[in-house]
Amino acid sequence: MRYYDITLAPQGSSTPIKEWTSHPNGNYNPSAQEVEFDILTAPFGTPVGAQAITIYGISLQELTNAQQFAGMNITISAGMKAGLPLANPKQSGVILVGTVWQSFGNWEGTEMTLDFVVVPSAYSLDNPGNIVLNWQANTPLSQALTQTLNTAYPDMTVTMNISDQLVLPNQEVHACSTLTQLAQYLQGMTKGYFLGENYGGVRITIQGGTIVVWDDTYQPDTVQINFTDLVGQPTWIEPNIMQAKFVMRADLQLGSIITMPQGMQNSPGLFKTTAQSLPSSMKNQSSFQGSFRVN
Repeated sequence: MRYYDITLAPQGSSTPIKEWTSHPNGNYNPSAQEVEFDILTAPFGTPVGAQAITIYGISLQELTNAQQFAGMNITISAGMKAGLPLANPKQSGVILVGTVWQSFGNWEGTEMTLDFVVVPSAYSLDNPGNIVLNWQANTPLSQALTQTLNTAYPDMTVTMNISDQLVLPNQEVHACSTLTQLAQYLQGMTKGYFLGENYGGVRITIQGGTIVVWDDTYQPDTVQINFTDLVGQPTWIEPNIMQAKFVMRADLQLGSIITMPQGMQNSPGLFKTTAQSLPSSMKNQSSFQGSFRVN
């Protein structure tokens, strides 16, 4: 069954004061409220805007007090839970941890909705953070960057997956107000340098409440994509860049390597066809093969 869990907690607290979920107490609720969310994950420094969440069927009290949720911490978990034959509960988990930047209610006819505009980082130009990179001479960037992020975001986990060869002969000090500014600075400092002109540089993102830093040298465990995970066929959108749609899941991260399925030849319940039955026989395998990195 489709699964979602949305919680709100005041700043400085980890105790939720509001929750919307499809599985209260772990049990599926067929009358759960309809939700929509548009959550795009991209490296900081890439202009993608904020994330949007809409909750339908809210109460009149939630509608009239919508503004009280602005500034709160929001956590969203999603995926699939046990129930449908092809559902994989292991793929569900946290997909967003952020701050509600705007909160507003809307009433059109008989439809009442609550909308959130969410940003992943609490720091902005109006509310600058203490983000200072002190990169000492002859020391790896990973060491300096870990210290910087732990100081600026003491309540968040930092995952560092960059090369130890990023070393300067001189000290480099840089101060900025937001994580976006830091990411843009690091891209300018590292892209095309240190490891060759094709080196993509250091990238930063926040996923599931964790600050993830990685570069082209990062080799994570490969995630095997099953044919039943796909929604339709993948397609090329640029040279060497593929776009694919999957069943809702939380286990894919930026920098992950996925392996496309070979097909469904060994799945039960299928029947063999002959060459004369084309193109129907081609629908049992993906037109894309091999491994790809999630960017």
